[in-house]
Amino acid sequence: MKRGSLSGEITKDFYGNVLKPFTEIVRHPITANEEELERNSRARSAKLRIAERNGE
Repeated sequence: MKRGSLSGEITKDFYGNVLKPFTEIVRHPITANEEELERNSRARSAKLRIAERNGE
């Protein structure tokens, strides 16, 4: 999401500004808390990232 696309390629406009189709809502990924890990051990590797699509 920081690179500007899902494939990781950086796209720029005519003036060289980086075009970002997504705006990050949460800067750091959300991970499972201790209670969730006790109920579901597979949640240890899960990371939730939230972004909003820009109107381009």
